[in-house]
Amino acid sequence: MKQLFLLLIAGLVMFLTTTNSFAEKYHGEFCWQVFSESGEPYWNYKLGIYEKEGGHVALYGSIDYGPNGISATHGNAVYIGDRIKFTLNSADYEEGMEVFAETFAAKLNSSTLNGTWNALTLEIFEDETFPSSVHQSGTISLIPC
Repeated sequence: MKQLFLLLIAGLVMFLTTTNSFAEKYHGEFCWQVFSESGEPYWNYKLGIYEKEGGHVALYGSIDYGPNGISATHGNAVYIGDRIKFTLNSADYEEGMEVFAETFAAKLNSSTLNGTWNALTLEIFEDETFPSSVHQSGTISLIPC
């Protein structure tokens, strides 16, 4: 009986120290408006920000394309001096399009959380055989969610 009790205590200690090693801090939900180079509003991101142990930042959320719908997205971020760089990956099916896949990269000022972005999108339309690639860039601004 004593050995079983010691085994349970040892297991509990191991469990508690293991869960602490996977610690993360939820910073909340943040939203950004994405603009073209000419200032035309494109889409919005709504992202949950999770800081993992070791300074790694995970991003999970959605893109709101307005009348074109909402898609899931995920990515990560890193702090580099007074900048935050983040990359998001998204893929979805839209009506009139077979599929699209996008890699979005932004560079933000860490004090304002505003900055610039670039994206590479691959699109395959229903009436086409080969994908077309589109490069876009512009500015990105923090907005209330």
